[in-house]
Parts: sequence; structure tokens; C-alpha cells
Amino acid sequence: MTVPATDTAIDVAYWFFNRAEKDGIYLETDIMQHLLFLAQVHFAMAYNMQMLVPSLFVCDHSGFYEPNLKKMFAFGRPFMPAVTFPDKISSFLESIWNKYGKLSLKNLEKITKGNSAFKEMFVSGTINTVDFNTVVKHFIDAGKKIQQNNSFSDARKKVLLSQHGPVVVSKWQPRKIDAKS
Repeated sequence: MTVPATDTAIDVAYWFFNRAEKDGIYLETDIMQHLLFLAQVHFAMAYNMQMLVPSLFVCDHSGFYEPNLKKMFAFGRPFMPAVTFPDKISSFLESIWNKYGKLSLKNLEKITKGNSAFKEMFVSGTINTVDFNTVVKHFIDAGKKIQQNNSFSDARKKVLLSQHGPVVVSKWQPRKIDAKS
């Protein structure tokens, strides 16, 4: 059993709320849930399956979420003093915020619900407990597929739309002019 990097999920949730306020953004509770889940997954991927927060995530039609926080924040955010984390945790959370913090709820749902982990764990009409190791494995596999696809992207032709329809484009290569003429 690994020791989580933070004491509670509430502390990390409040970090996200405070970070959003710093940028002048109102952070919806649903967006915070997605950020917390993605932070948990990315932390495990970056630190050898170590957990960021000591939480159990569940899965339903809305995606992955922490049920205790969902209930706690259902009627608004209660007052809590700001929490400070060690530099390692703060910089990690900052990187998660920079990557996902300004995305819409729809885009965050695409990221989490588009992963094969959601497709495997979601059963319509139920709330399922998430096997965290399986989720992280699915996210790692998805990252590998993206890297593989990007490595072949140079060989693929780029297709853009012109006023006449789709065209294959390539880097401009000017023709050589014969100096004898």
C-alpha cells in the first residue's frame, strides 16, 4: 500500500478552487472533479503508481468523480483555510492546472470519457467503483498510442480545405531557374 502524497482530496480541491480564483475564473464543481481525477492519474503515471490523494473514485454517466467531494460541494463550497503543499506537489498541481485548468467541462469529459478505462468501467444506470491501477494502465496505453501516431505523422500527407474542396498540401519548394537563359 502506498502512502498518498497529500492528506485529503479536500485540500487538493481547495487548491484548484484557489488557483482558479487567482486567474479570475469561476471553477465549477464538476470541472474540479475532472481536474482532481486527472491529477490523481497523472501523479500515478509520473511517480510510479503513487497516489496523490487518499480517495476512492467512482464512475457513472458523468465520468469519474470522488463521491465524498460531490456530496460535500453539492450546495456550494464551505469555507476552508488555504493549504500549502511541498514544492513537489505545488509544482505538479500547477502543471495539471496549466494543462487542463482552462478547458471547458465538455472538453474535460471528452478526455476522461473518451479513454478506454471509462468504456470498460461504465455500466449504464449504476455507480461503479474504479480500479485505479486499471485506469492508470489505460491512460498509459492511450499515451503510447498517441506517441506512436505522432511518430508516423511526418510520413502522412496533410489535407486542408480550399475554396474548391480538400487538397493535399506539402512544404513549398520553389523550382530552380536555369541560369543560362
